[in-house]
Amino acid sequence: MVTSNKKILVGSAMVLPVLVWMFVILYYSVNVPWYDDFDPFPDFLRHWIANDSFFDNVKLLFKPNNEHRMVIGKLVTLLYFKLTGTLNFTFLHIAGACFTLGTLTLFWLAFKKNNVKWWYFLPVPFLLFQLQYHLVFLWAICSLQHQPVIFFVCLSMFLLSRNRFGWAVFAGLCATYAMSNGIFVWVAGAVVLVLRTSYRQLLLWLLAGVIAVGFYFYGLSAQGNESSMAFFIKYPHLSVLGFFAFLGGLFDLFPEKSIFARSVLPVLMGFTVMIWIATWLLRQIIPWLKITLNWPRTIPAWLKTDSPQQNETKSLNEFLLGILVFLLVNAFVIGLLRPRFGFFVMIVSNYKMYPALFLIVAYAVFITSSVRENIRQRVFLLSITLSIGIWVMSIFTYLPGIAERRKYLLVNAFNQEHEAFGLGHVPFSEGARYVDVLMKNMVDSGVYKYPLEPSVLAKKAFAITTSISDGEKISITTSDNSFLINDPEGEISWNRYDGEYAFVRNSQRFYFFKMTAHKYTGRNPFRQYDTGSGVEIPFATLKPGEYDLGIAKVLKGKTTGGVLKRITIP
Repeated sequence: MVTSNKKILVGSAMVLPVLVWMFVILYYSVNVPWYDDFDPFPDFLRHWIANDSFFDNVKLLFKPNNEHRMVIGKLVTLLYFKLTGTLNFTFLHIAGACFTLGTLTLFWLAFKKNNVKWWYFLPVPFLLFQLQYHLVFLWAICSLQHQPVIFFVCLSMFLLSRNRFGWAVFAGLCATYAMSNGIFVWVAGAVVLVLRTSYRQLLLWLLAGVIAVGFYFYGLSAQGNESSMAFFIKYPHLSVLGFFAFLGGLFDLFPEKSIFARSVLPVLMGFTVMIWIATWLLRQIIPWLKITLNWPRTIPAWLKTDSPQQNETKSLNEFLLGILVFLLVNAFVIGLLRPRFGFFVMIVSNYKMYPALFLIVAYAVFITSSVRENIRQRVFLLSITLSIGIWVMSIFTYLPGIAERRKYLLVNAFNQEHEAFGLGHVPFSEGARYVDVLMKNMVDSGVYKYPLEPSVLAKKAFAITTSISDGEKISITTSDNSFLINDPEGEISWNRYDGEYAFVRNSQRFYFFKMTAHKYTGRNPFRQYDTGSGVEIPFATLKPGEYDLGIAKVLKGKTTGGVLKRITIP
């Protein structure tokens, strides 16, 4: 029996990763859109405000954004707008995080009715609340795509396992219209109902799925996926490796290394875990095969199923089975369609929630199986050690990049506000002009306000008049189309305010450029960044004129730096 003190200790350990994760969101989130955010959020609101027709606004909700219909994300945006009259991207990050908290709740509700000890749940929050998928919870479009779709898939399978069929269908519809891979919920639910031999419900489920998926793809373009098939035929091995890399993506522990070095461990671990998963899946299928086909006549000992399951265990297995099928289908499709963009896509940050969920399911199906208690305890100890290890590694290897991205977004928001480029599009391109017009409309109408922090920093940088001393060893290399500034003594900082920036200024204009820490190229795999920082400033980002080129360093609230040289842009 666990003593009261141990209960408090284990309970606190369960809460710790959740609190750290929430702190990271609140500390590093910035109210700035980025790249793909413009279409589903500010542009959606601009058209919604301009429309008086109810039917036109319904069309806006279901309008595709690339290959997704983000109805759930748009409804969240609309709710905040109706309450406040504004658009706030930090709120969108927080709203997305609430869906992941809901996913954790569903797993706890499914787990606690099982016959295993409650503290065996401890690895789950450490696996789920990782910093590896920071591009999910700190990028609005991903925040309101991946997190809602995972929640609604889990909710649908939870309700289906509890025989709440009608509500499970509704949750499946919500998953479908959260993002494109939500359509796989219908495959997952169909597998659960087939193995349950609930064929009447299966027909209704498939009917609902056909209608939902048919409407989802109505008017949707192929998005270039035909070229993915040609790529697969030419390089099928990349899809196979990509499948396992995707599932083992949480073992991408060295994000700044080469793609080969990064992907070896995810591929190996994804393959290893799949051996156990394949065995468990066969054990779930065997009873249905015996009932339906009376096959196989003899079952190998290692495939024999447990004794008749209690309702709680059967419900948990159906819940986990549905989520697992969703994850495997999702991994298969990603492995099939995405390698043409580069193998790095298999372990990109905004996909990392799925391998986290995969490891959680793999752990849960083992820990709740009918195994000897001493084996269960050993697996638990191994799992909690591994999950805490991955969690700690994610802090040290990903948090510096999270901090740097926040600073990058802030100074680019300043450039966007004052110089019409910066937030994810080529300067002075058609895309940049679209964003400039859109964001000025949002600001002029009072719907959106740029953060004040970069403007404060700009004022301090404007006050810098002294020249950089020769002792600071900052170098400038000029090529045919850019300046390359290098500071060999630059340091990366986890503080959200500290940073090093290059600026280009004259009496009419001011441009900011975030200096990026040098990547470490030595043998130590745990070291991601080296001393020094640099930035390349393309001439094409600057309008013609004479400027001061300088450096601004922010450390512990103090801004220092100096002017490097006078430059002329023809």
